[in-house]
Amino acid sequence: MNEQRSVALDSAHLAHLYQQSAPKILDYVYRQVPSFQDAEDILIDVFVAALESESFASLTAQEQQAWLWRVARNKVIDTYRRMQRVHRLPLEQIDVDLVEDTSAPPEQMSIHQEEDDDLALLIERLSPLQQQVLYLRFSENLRCAQIAVRVGKPEGSIRSLLSRALKLLRRNYHEQERKGDNHHGSAR
Repeated sequence: MNEQRSVALDSAHLAHLYQQSAPKILDYVYRQVPSFQDAEDILIDVFVAALESESFASLTAQEQQAWLWRVARNKVIDTYRRMQRVHRLPLEQIDVDLVEDTSAPPEQMSIHQEEDDDLALLIERLSPLQQQVLYLRFSENLRCAQIAVRVGKPEGSIRSLLSRALKLLRRNYHEQERKGDNHHGSAR
């Protein structure tokens, strides 16, 4: 019974610590990384590391604060290092075999090329990590667990990152389509 109570107190303490520290840490991280989603992922990683640390609970409140900030700083540095290692391939190189269908009429090929260009522009707006995860998932056909190992993040983070990236691409693509339809409609 005592053990259950101390676990509950630790969870309550960590929740309080999260409420107290998370906004400031998130603000700091967001100023350092390319996207808000990356900042949220890093914040989650910081507190997961605190949960997984065997020594975190034995630290004083001031030491816990310093520990959280140090981990956040290190995670930001890790993100920069990963961004430098990301090898970007132009979209044309990824799907050359798919685009080069000589049996298609020139108009259709032109439309496909235009769609590919639009998609490439939308992908370039994503964070480098989101681009890397999309590339690993769809170009190298890796599963989320394999991607997580490759980029050094938890599998759950990869799943949510992939989901957010696809939703963002879908939303931006539909917005772009609507703008195109409105533009063509007003030109008549």
